[in-house]
Amino acid sequence: MNIRYRHLLIFYVVIVLLVLSQPAVGQEATRSPEPFPTQGVQYEKVTFQVTLNADIAFRNPFDATEIQLLGIFTAPSGGQVVVLGFWMQPFEERCVQPCEAEDLRPVGDPVWQVRFTPQEIGAWRYTLQLRVGTATQTLNEGSLDIAPGQHPGFIRRAANDAYFQHSGGRPYIPIGLNLKWAWEGNGGVQTYLTWLRDLAASGGNYARLFIDVPWFIALEPAVPVGDYRAAQQAAARLDMILDMAHELGIALQLVLLWHQALTIYNGPPVVIPSDVARPDMNADWDNNPYNLIYGGPVGGPAFFFSNEQAATLFRQRLNYIVARWGYSPDIFAWELIDEIDRTGEYDPQVAADWLQQMSAYLKQIDVHGHLVTAGSEAFDAAVATSPLLDFTTAQYYQRLPIEPVGEQVTETVSRVRQTRAANPLPTLLTAFSLNPWYEPVEEDPTGVHVQETLWSAFLSGAAGGAMSDWWDTYILPRDIQHAFSPFAAFVSGVDWAALDVRPAEAALVTDYTQYRPVRFDDFNRVFTAPPVDVVPRNITADGVFPPLDNMPSYLYGQVYNNQLSQAQIYRVTLPVDSYLEIGIARVSTQAGARLVALADNQNVLDLTLPTGSRDTAIRVPLAAGTHELLLDNLGDDWLEINYIEFGQLQAPARALTLRDTGVGVAFAWIQHRDYTWEQVAAGVIPQPVAAAYLLDRMPPGRYRVEIWQPLTGAILGEVAVSVAEDTLLRVDLPPLENQLALRVFRIGEPPAQPVPTAQSSIVPTATTQPSAVPSVSESPLVVTNTPRPSNED
Repeated sequence: MNIRYRHLLIFYVVIVLLVLSQPAVGQEATRSPEPFPTQGVQYEKVTFQVTLNADIAFRNPFDATEIQLLGIFTAPSGGQVVVLGFWMQPFEERCVQPCEAEDLRPVGDPVWQVRFTPQEIGAWRYTLQLRVGTATQTLNEGSLDIAPGQHPGFIRRAANDAYFQHSGGRPYIPIGLNLKWAWEGNGGVQTYLTWLRDLAASGGNYARLFIDVPWFIALEPAVPVGDYRAAQQAAARLDMILDMAHELGIALQLVLLWHQALTIYNGPPVVIPSDVARPDMNADWDNNPYNLIYGGPVGGPAFFFSNEQAATLFRQRLNYIVARWGYSPDIFAWELIDEIDRTGEYDPQVAADWLQQMSAYLKQIDVHGHLVTAGSEAFDAAVATSPLLDFTTAQYYQRLPIEPVGEQVTETVSRVRQTRAANPLPTLLTAFSLNPWYEPVEEDPTGVHVQETLWSAFLSGAAGGAMSDWWDTYILPRDIQHAFSPFAAFVSGVDWAALDVRPAEAALVTDYTQYRPVRFDDFNRVFTAPPVDVVPRNITADGVFPPLDNMPSYLYGQVYNNQLSQAQIYRVTLPVDSYLEIGIARVSTQAGARLVALADNQNVLDLTLPTGSRDTAIRVPLAAGTHELLLDNLGDDWLEINYIEFGQLQAPARALTLRDTGVGVAFAWIQHRDYTWEQVAAGVIPQPVAAAYLLDRMPPGRYRVEIWQPLTGAILGEVAVSVAEDTLLRVDLPPLENQLALRVFRIGEPPAQPVPTAQSSIVPTATTQPSAVPSVSESPLVVTNTPRPSNED
C-alpha cells in the first residue's frame, strides 16, 4: 500500500478509536493516593506524579485546551514560577548488562508528572492544579525543603556576551561534537549512552542531539499530528539520555525541528559507501504528519512557517518538550531548527518572523530559562540577527568529493568572525566536516582537520570548540575525540565570563626570506554597486575580515557618480618592514582619477591617474607594526582596483590570538602552515620554524607565559617576560614543527629594570610527541583570479 494512504488510514482509525473510547470532558478530577516529595536538592530534579481516575475525560492529553496539569511553585525569595505538567506512558529498560541493544518496554498505566528543578535553597511552597475543560481543581498543596547541591546550575549567557557560564558562576566552554542520533540497527539508546561515556572520558562536555528524526527520537513521527502517544518510547530514550548526561556532566543542545522534514529530498549527489551501517535518512515532507495529504494543516513545506494552524500545533509540541524535559540543567540550549535556509522555498523574512514568534513563546513557557538558538547551513542574516536568540551558530561543510576544498582554518575563522560581526552575541560552530554526505575517512584518516578546527574556531572568537559531524562512523571509531582533552585542559582554570578577550592580530617574526606576499582581489566588481558600511577591514595572512566580497572594487570620484564615492579602510599588522601594492585595473574614459592613500593618518600616496589608463601598479613602503590604511579617490571619475598586495605578510606559521588589553591576558594558537590535514595524509614532514611571537597593546607589567603543545595538552615550559610602556610582548618560541599554544597572564607591575626576553627562564616539561606525521608544502600562495567586469562607463 502507498505510504501516504497507509498513513491516512492509520489517522482515521486512531481518531475513531479515540472518539469511541473517551467519555465527555467535564467530570470532577481526583487523583489516586501517591506520596509527594517534601525535600530536594538545588539544581536537581523534583518529580510530582499524579494518576488520574479513569472517569476523567479527555481525547488528547497533549491539548491544553482539553486538560492541563500545572505546578505552581513559590520560592523562598517570594518569586513564583508555573511549571507545565505532562502525560506519559512509563517505559523501562529490560536489557541485561552489558547492554548491546535497547529493550524498552512499557510498564504500568499512563501517569501525569510535573518535573521541576529548584534554583534557590530553602523552603518552597507548591500547588498542583488540574484543569479539565473550564473546571479547575487543586490536587495538592505542600512544601519543599531544598538543600545545597553539587551541580553548577543551568547554563546562561555570560555578562560579557561572548561566553557562557552556569547559574552558579562556573564558566562553561562547550567541547564536544554532534551526536545527532542512534537507531535500532546500531543498538539504539544503549549505543548512545556508550557514546556519551566515551565523550566524557575524552574531556567533552557538549553534544548536539536531534529530537525530530523518526528513526530515533521524534514526537510526531506519524499521524495524527499533535498526538504523542505513539512517541512515548522515543520520549523514554530522551529521559535516559538526560539522566546519563546529568551523571557525566555533559550538556545537550537539542534540535527541535529537522530541516529535511520540510523539504522534498532527492537524495545525495554522491554514492554513499555501503560498508558502514546507517539509518534510512530519506524521510522528508512526503512523510511529515503536517502534510495536508495525511490530514495535516499544510499543503507544502513552504507554508509551514506562515500557517497559523501549523504554528499552533508546533507550540503544542513545544509545550510537551518543555514540560517533560525543561527541568534539566543538562540541556544547554533549545535549537529551534538546524538549517532553516535549506527548507522548501525558503523565504528569509517569513522565517525570521517565525523564529521570533517561536523563540518568544519558548522563553515564555520555559520557566527554567534555557538558552534558545537556531541554525542555518550558510550565513543567513535573518537567523544571525534574530533578536530573541541567545547566541548564534555557524556551520562549515566543505564539499568533498565533488568540489575542491578550501583552506580549513581560513574558512573556519571567516565563518566565526562573519557571524560575530553580524551579532555580538556568543557564537558556536555547531557543525562541520570535509564532506557533508559521508565520513572523510580516506581524505583525513587521523582527523587532523577536526583538531585544527576545534582550536581555530575558539581562538578566532567562538564561545567554544567546533562540533564535528560523523560521530558514529568517523570520530568515535577512530578515537579522534582524543583531541578534546588537550583543548579542555587549555581552557580550564580561566574565568572566561569575567574577561573581555577579543580577536587580535599578533606577528610571528622569523627569517625574512621565509615570508610571502599576500594578494587580495575578491572585490564586488559590479559597476555602480551601492555603497557598504565604512568599517575597517582587518587584513591578515589568511584573509580579510569582514570579507571583501561586498566591497566595491570601484573608487568613485568627486564629480561623476559622486553619490557612490566611498573610502576604503584597512588594518594590518606587519611582522617586518614591508610594502603595500595597489593594482589599478583601469580608469574611466570620461575623466581622470586621483588615488590617495593614508597610513595612520599620514599621507603616503597621492597619484593622478589619466583618463582611460589601465594596468597600473603602485607600491608604498610600510614599516613593521600595526597600521590603519585609508584609500580614496579625490579625482573626478572612477578608478577600479584590481588588487591590493602586502609583501612579507605571510609567515611560515599562523597565529590566532585572543587578547584582553584591560587586564593583560592573551591566548594564542600557532600552527605551522605545512601542518594541515592534506599534508599529514601525504606523510611529509614540515621543516621546523624558529620564530618569535609579538603582541601589541598589552599593559606594562610582568607576565607569565605558558607554552603548550595542543596535540598532547602538555605544558612545554613557562616563560617570564616583561612589557614596558609602548613596547611589544615578545615570546621566543621553541622550534615549531606542528602546533603550539600560549596562555599569557599579567602577574604584576613591571620591574624597575625590565627583564629582556632573552634572559627569561624557560622551564621545559617532557611531552609525548604526536603519532600523526605532518608534511611540507612546496606550492606557492594561491591567489584568487577574479574576472574583469564587462560593464562600460
